[in-house]
Order: sequence, then C-alpha cells, then structure tokens
Amino acid sequence: MKKIISLLYKVLGIPFELTKYVISVKNLKFMGKWLIDAIKESIAQIFTILGFFIAWFTLTGSAQDIVGIAIIVSIAIWLLTIYTRD
Repeated sequence: MKKIISLLYKVLGIPFELTKYVISVKNLKFMGKWLIDAIKESIAQIFTILGFFIAWFTLTGSAQDIVGIAIIVSIAIWLLTIYTRD
C-alpha cells in the first residue's frame, strides 16, 4: 500500500496526507464492488447501448457530435447512480 501511495505522490503530486484518506482499504473495496456492479449493469443493458451507438454511427456532422456527447453523459450518469436505483 505504501508503494502505491508513494507512486501517486511522485506521478500525480498528491500529498501523502490526502492519499491515505483517498486510498484506503474501505474505499478500494467500494470501488471494486462498484466496478463489478457497473459491468453487470452494462451487460444487462447491452442492446440499449448498442442501439445508442448504431444511431450515433448513422448521423453526420454536428448532430453526431451532440448525440455522442449526450450518449457519454447519459451512460456516465446512469453508471454513477447505480446504488440510488436499487
């Protein structure tokens, strides 16, 4: 754990005092559980996500840009609110 903290300090310049609160075993377990749940949710909604990207590929120009940003934002919000929907 100290190697990870010292690496973050060297690479990102995050102070040691801050990293010991951000990178704790409890937070790592929560992030791991969230990642597994996010993968499960994504697999459950694979056809919806596929439909989003098929629609995105059929567009051109600024419509494609706007729809692409909307897809990314909506998927991010959807994955961040996994536990509020349960």
